[in-house]
Amino acid sequence: MYDRYPKLETRTKIVATLGPASWDEPVLRELLLAGVDVCRINCSHADHDGIRRLVSRVRHVSHEIDKHVAILLDLQGPKIRTGKVHEPLNLQAKDTLTVVMSKEFVAEGHQPLTVGTTYPQMADDVSAGDEVLFSDGAIAGVVSEVRRGVDPAEVDIVIRNGGRLGSHKGINLPGVQMSVPPFTKKDVDDLGVGCLAGVDYVALSFVRSKDDVTALRKVLQRLGQPAMPIIAKIEKPQAIDNLDGILDVSQGVMVARGDLGVEVHIEAVPVYQKDIIEAARMRGRLCITATQMLDSMERNPRPTRAETTDVANAIIDGTDAVMLSGETAVGKYPVEAVRTMDRICRLAEDSRYFHPTRLEDLPHIDGPIADIVSAACYAVAQRPRPLVTFTWTGRTAYLLSKTRPAAPIYAITPSHEVADRLSLAWGVTPVVGEDTIEILELIAQGMELLIARGHLQRGQETVTLAGTTGLEGVTNTLRIHYAGTDKDLSIKSLDRPSI
Repeated sequence: MYDRYPKLETRTKIVATLGPASWDEPVLRELLLAGVDVCRINCSHADHDGIRRLVSRVRHVSHEIDKHVAILLDLQGPKIRTGKVHEPLNLQAKDTLTVVMSKEFVAEGHQPLTVGTTYPQMADDVSAGDEVLFSDGAIAGVVSEVRRGVDPAEVDIVIRNGGRLGSHKGINLPGVQMSVPPFTKKDVDDLGVGCLAGVDYVALSFVRSKDDVTALRKVLQRLGQPAMPIIAKIEKPQAIDNLDGILDVSQGVMVARGDLGVEVHIEAVPVYQKDIIEAARMRGRLCITATQMLDSMERNPRPTRAETTDVANAIIDGTDAVMLSGETAVGKYPVEAVRTMDRICRLAEDSRYFHPTRLEDLPHIDGPIADIVSAACYAVAQRPRPLVTFTWTGRTAYLLSKTRPAAPIYAITPSHEVADRLSLAWGVTPVVGEDTIEILELIAQGMELLIARGHLQRGQETVTLAGTTGLEGVTNTLRIHYAGTDKDLSIKSLDRPSI
């Protein structure tokens, strides 16, 4: 019977989008205490002062409650939208809507079914017969004519499903190869502000191929942030086709079901979600599942049964994190939404459908460090014991996380930056310790930290991973260690270090 909440802390991480409902410090504090591990800043709704203010506020509150929290900067990307209209257009089936290729165009009274667009290149990309969607798919039509010979160019669209079309509503062109750049000047400016403010991850919207991610990496290098982790948002059909390449050059992916559900047939989204989660798991990459997870909790204090099932299935599929958007940004019940998400996570993780993964079953993860991690996972599988890893870069902790062990993972690092970033890794509890190159001293200090924080009891048996060389990126020793004692047994040591 699943009528209880397991004692183990939630291991699936919770991402909360900040907004008017949650950015005040008292509410933010409640969110973090309720289980939020990652705070998302949506650049579509935040100016530069807002980015700085939110980063500072998250750091202040997380320091107050002594909790490591990651900050995800979600770039707006080249979102195509309608221009300004004085009054919403009432579109009926079989109406012809004219889209004018001008950002400045404003429809006048004698142009009742005409609207501008933020993407003037649309006339170059579409052809007669192409589908066009507005307002996240609520309004649909088909291109009937493209007039490139007029200035500005115009595209006529015969409406199939009508509705009210207002200013700045989204436009989607499913299946159309667009010439839009991977990011805009606004994105680069927002990224610069976010990097200076101290964000931990950046999410790139509307990724189509690995080239988009590589282009953003070059911008980060110019900004002095070459190691900033990039989360590629999978919301275009091209991204699904090029998923392996995208995973090769990014640190993680987001299943962005909002635009994805407009760009592809909506009934295919659950299957694509499973495919994306599985592909990320196989490559040892992070995965966030997002959009409308507890959507009804924007308005109601309880979720629907379908939403609860949706969240649980994403967890059982193996997502690292589940994300709340409007629920925490503008909803009436932001804290209740996080608490609900936390309860669903714990019950799904405690179910018989949730299984650990052997590292050797992840074909894209190999090398000496994989040998140590595999041995640690085997030791824990034989007899559940906490896993303790000492890490400078976080890599060992990320790999341990991918095996989904039944035991908790404690990652001790001298870097506050690494500790904050590890807050997104499934099952990992980051702790900042002192920087020392002597392995026994490192282990002793780390164990005392974990005992002091209540994670371990003195004398408790642990499986400990560490390096003997004092070099960053090296984990070459596996030990059975009894917390807070001198009792220690090295059970595996590599002849050559893993870099």
